[in-house]
Amino acid sequence: MTTQAAPTVSTEMTGAGVKASNSILHHISHTYFEMTAAFERQIGMSRARWAILSRLDSQESITQATLAQVLRVDAAAITRHVKQLEAEGLVRRWSAPEDNRFTEVALTAQGREFVRSQRRVRDEFERVATAGLSDEEIERLRGYLTHIRHNLETLSDEG
Repeated sequence: MTTQAAPTVSTEMTGAGVKASNSILHHISHTYFEMTAAFERQIGMSRARWAILSRLDSQESITQATLAQVLRVDAAAITRHVKQLEAEGLVRRWSAPEDNRFTEVALTAQGREFVRSQRRVRDEFERVATAGLSDEEIERLRGYLTHIRHNLETLSDEG
């Protein structure tokens, strides 16, 4: 996955000129694109590659197919990212012993160290991004976003 440009800002004409949209969708998507671009600059890699490394850090190994499913990313994209990460020495891949149609992936020692060092960068990024918000406000924000995601899952279950 590559960095995507921020979507076009929805605007409304008013007597005083152009005003940004009040739409929650607009605010969430605009914030997402701005945060993603800033995060990728800070960490020095795409959010997609970071998501792969971060997921691998939480387990011994995982198949590429499961990784694609968990991260909700197309299998071909996972393969491309994993091959690049392997070339950089951050992950290793091998055929699953029980079924060689599947490829297992795990972090290397270098990969684990990289994730740990970059987590500190991520934590600092989040601290700067949420400066001025109390711990309680940050927790409420997490709760609101989780609630919205749950609502969207319910919506997709109905369709």
